[in-house]
Amino acid sequence: MIHAAVAVIINDGSVLISKRPDHVHQGGLWEFPGGKVEDAETIETALFREIQEELGINIKASRPLIKLAHCYPDKSVLLETRLITDFDGREYGLDKEQLGLERQLVKWVDLNKLDNYQFPAANKPILSAIHLPESYLISPDCSQKPETFLQQLSMSIQDNSLLQLRIKSLHGDKLDEMLKAACKIALKKQSRILINSSMKVSDEINSGASGIHLTSHHLHKKDFAETYQAQFPEKMTAASCHNKEDIERANQLGLDFIVISPVQPTVSHPQQASLGWDNFKSLTDFARIPVFALGGLRLTDIPQAQNHGAQGIAAIRGLWNRAD
Repeated sequence: MIHAAVAVIINDGSVLISKRPDHVHQGGLWEFPGGKVEDAETIETALFREIQEELGINIKASRPLIKLAHCYPDKSVLLETRLITDFDGREYGLDKEQLGLERQLVKWVDLNKLDNYQFPAANKPILSAIHLPESYLISPDCSQKPETFLQQLSMSIQDNSLLQLRIKSLHGDKLDEMLKAACKIALKKQSRILINSSMKVSDEINSGASGIHLTSHHLHKKDFAETYQAQFPEKMTAASCHNKEDIERANQLGLDFIVISPVQPTVSHPQQASLGWDNFKSLTDFARIPVFALGGLRLTDIPQAQNHGAQGIAAIRGLWNRAD
């Protein structure tokens, strides 16, 4: 397996990509710059060296983004990707193709236009991670008046652009009305809402939401996820995972991301044994898609989560802003 360090260099809403030469593996496709990790090199050292050699850019600060393995028919790769948060050195102009130091095509691309470019299959999870925030808000149940719940939701998504609605106390028309109103608020605030699969909702609601979040039960239910993905191919699909079998199933389905829990003891499930950060990291190593850490976490835990293989954190109490 080839161990490679990969850089996601973002500046003012654009990301720097380069084109692979036609004669190499996956030639002619665009990629995120980087290269092979040499013996005794750390990821940071390898990435600094590769990006300096390829682009003349000096990495000043970075953080983990995603680590994943991918097997092609003729080659296997382990990609450790870091998000570059500060850099200097050679400058490349925006919105035009240029040549890097190795005569490779280089281009800044708007993050929202990356779908217009062809990348190797191993890069798909990196593309997903780039478009995901560092926090994933999960709603509490609607135990108060719907108006109060929607007010709290509106306040919460101002700071959280990705939300899972998980409401157990409403059913039928009342649930549909609540979800329609929630999706309308999310659209206005440019946030994305995923519907928990335990809620029985109409196709109209699924069409209005940004995607679905599978419970661990529905993750393994025969053809459940496949049917949804076939019906709504443009929507996001996520899932709750608790063990290696759950993660392998999520990998097989090619989900957009997963949530692994519980990392720490929680108020909602006080009797459930927590994983701890070391066991959480062991599970993220099996994932070939972005992972959020869930269970007793707050915004201050994001760096810890990222250093253990996560995109960031998911939470209810740690992220939900109450109106009272």
